[in-house]
Amino acid sequence: MKPVNNLNHIKIGQNLKRLRKQSKLTQSNVAAVLGVTYQQIQKFESGINRIFAHQLIDICDKFNWNLTEFRASESSVSDSK
Repeated sequence: MKPVNNLNHIKIGQNLKRLRKQSKLTQSNVAAVLGVTYQQIQKFESGINRIFAHQLIDICDKFNWNLTEFRASESSVSDSK
């Protein structure tokens, strides 16, 4: 299946990365808590793989992050990606 890489997926991934770094977590830390590989977290953060709504809710619950953080950030997403 061809990877889907649109601006919304990229922005959500950037916000995941921002929140992870603000929380001083590694991709491996997040992956272990979510029960996935760190490669999956890399793909989420780069926008290669999309994060589904239920996954976002699970991430926010487990890390005590606010769901609106994924949309509210002023991430710099280039239209050239």
